[in-house]
Amino acid sequence: MARQWRAALTGLFCLIASPSCAQALHGLTLDDVLGTEHIDQAVFSPNGDWIAAIIQRPARVGEVYGRLPYEIDPTRNDFWLINTKSGARRAITRGSADAAGYWCASWSPDNRYVALLSTQPGRGEPRGGDNVRLYIWDRITGAIRRMSDTPVMSQTRYGSALDKLDLRGGAIKRNGAHACQLNGDNAPFVWLDSKRLLVATLPQGQVSGVLDQYGRPYIEAARTAARLRGGIEPTVLAMGSGAARLPRDEAANQAILRIVDVTTRHAETVGIVPTYPFRSALSLSVSVDGKKLAVMATLGALQPKTGETLPNNTDDNWTVERWVGFLDLSPNSVVHWVEPVAAAKYPTLLLDWIDNNHIAFTARSSPFDAIAHRFIASTDGGVRRAEGPDPAAPAERNVEMPARGTLLDDRPDLDSVIWSETGRTGLILHQSRVSTDTTRDLLMLNSHLAAVDWGMIRLIEYTSTRGESLRAVAILPPGYRAGQRYPTLVWVYGGYIVRDLDHDFMSDPWMPGIYNLYLYAARGYVVLVPSMPLGDRSQDANSYARIADGVFPAIDRLTALGITDPARIGVFGQSFGGYSVFALLTKTDRFKAGVAMAGLSDISSLYGELDPGAVGYPGIAHEKSDNWSELRTTGRTVPPWRDPAGYASVSPLSYVDRVNSPLLIIHGDLDMRGAPSQAERFFYALYQQGKTAKLLRYGGESHSLAQSPANIRSIFAETNAWFDRYLDVRR
Repeated sequence: MARQWRAALTGLFCLIASPSCAQALHGLTLDDVLGTEHIDQAVFSPNGDWIAAIIQRPARVGEVYGRLPYEIDPTRNDFWLINTKSGARRAITRGSADAAGYWCASWSPDNRYVALLSTQPGRGEPRGGDNVRLYIWDRITGAIRRMSDTPVMSQTRYGSALDKLDLRGGAIKRNGAHACQLNGDNAPFVWLDSKRLLVATLPQGQVSGVLDQYGRPYIEAARTAARLRGGIEPTVLAMGSGAARLPRDEAANQAILRIVDVTTRHAETVGIVPTYPFRSALSLSVSVDGKKLAVMATLGALQPKTGETLPNNTDDNWTVERWVGFLDLSPNSVVHWVEPVAAAKYPTLLLDWIDNNHIAFTARSSPFDAIAHRFIASTDGGVRRAEGPDPAAPAERNVEMPARGTLLDDRPDLDSVIWSETGRTGLILHQSRVSTDTTRDLLMLNSHLAAVDWGMIRLIEYTSTRGESLRAVAILPPGYRAGQRYPTLVWVYGGYIVRDLDHDFMSDPWMPGIYNLYLYAARGYVVLVPSMPLGDRSQDANSYARIADGVFPAIDRLTALGITDPARIGVFGQSFGGYSVFALLTKTDRFKAGVAMAGLSDISSLYGELDPGAVGYPGIAHEKSDNWSELRTTGRTVPPWRDPAGYASVSPLSYVDRVNSPLLIIHGDLDMRGAPSQAERFFYALYQQGKTAKLLRYGGESHSLAQSPANIRSIFAETNAWFDRYLDVRR
């Protein structure tokens, strides 16, 4: 497969270098990027004769947005069927007419049915749907049916996901959780046999996380406005700590487990288990005989304590209270919770069944223990320490992927894998035989990219101010001429390291929206991505002090090569890249303009800022944010009240009086990583000094600034206008 990838790159030479080909090409546009299709999932049927593929539609007018960042939003997906013998393929659903999505395909053991999640609206429901529900497609009849109007749990994707799930076991044997996409969100169902599914559903009136994560704040705002007008109900959102901690809302935070017969659509309630929307996962594991269910439920966040630090706090399972229990897979069962022994009072992870009456799990005796041990829980309620060393994790099969290849399904029993390959001419879905190293193409998408002139990329070697040997990527504009100096935009992200061209993340031509750096090169800029080592931040390294170490020498090297015009250099970045822009502009006037997107400016306040999207969660709104665990990126290892000087030293806001370059600041008002106040503080400080700055705050936008194509277009246009003005790109 790697050889084929290299051959494909060789075939692109005409597109990059041949004058005769270049006449028919154009520079990458935002329409090209938004117009791409993506393969979200592809999974073999149990017998290997079929592939269920989930394809995401382009981000065009007529869809419904604002649910998740556009490039990961499953509510724009369709279900395709591919015959592995004939290669025939067809779209089973075409949701664009109703702005409906279908995703999370799972085959029944007999190869007949495919379970799906969908937002397809029914009678009286709005365009785009009002919830996520279970649908079943029948391969024999070709019919696709909604199983019921009951909403199902649906895990959101990336970045503090809501309603995480971990369902294991059942009739389809596979390692790990049943997934909606590889290394992505997990399925809220498992097949018990060829006709029955165990499904995690929501209480009446609840909305699935995919729709609720960014929709809830606006629904709550409307409710608040109505309460204010009425003057009868208070509009308070209460939170508590310590002895004033509020009880959990058991009615809202629960999953109703149902067994659904897909042939009759009859559903029976098995039991009700508690859930927690923010951290960790609801873990369910079906016993080998299919008669019992082990549960590890998350009840809520652990209460921090003075002088104590939660260990391993980047793993959600270590920051929450969890219980272990069992219930029978029969109607109206009751969960029998295991009485924890002192050594296993705080469970962390549900493991595998030992037999039909015993399951392994890990736990520790105190929230502040840094090591968890393995225990065995019995269906009769007993718990004992597992004897002997912890078993090693099962060995993973090593399937070689090319640099731009993504493994989608691996079936050793079929000697086959399904994988996708992204290149500058489009996207290909492949099926490969591992033993023979042979590959066939199943589906090709995005042929419009073959008409794009991508320009060229170069790997630049240079030395940091500390003497480190580093690499940078330079993206050269279409029609680049050696000997001509170009205006240069430096894309920064503190801690990022460039390794090589094949595996560089930032210069991937398939980056979405405003993050596709070829868009800026197409406008005549050279785009530079430098390495930015910051040292060991777990050892209290100062990220601010080192932020420029890899940046300025990279610019100097590109200037020495005759590529960069030193009088026309701009800097931009997002998230910690936004922080990097803030910090760099306090250190130099070399940049003629800067754009900071979703940046962090005041690290001390960041520690305690609540997630702006946490409204509507009584009693636990303050627990939605986990930015306290993210502060290691700046090198802070203790809370700000124990190290105020240290926090000030890594906060660009402390040095805002040194900024002289014109600065555009862009932020979303539902940014979970840094509240809008991070942007507002920095902008207001510049305003008070009469310095050139502009703040754009986008309503409904998340940290990725990609909820709406209209916002993506606006941000892209504003960024270009800012740099065009101050770097004089037309000169």
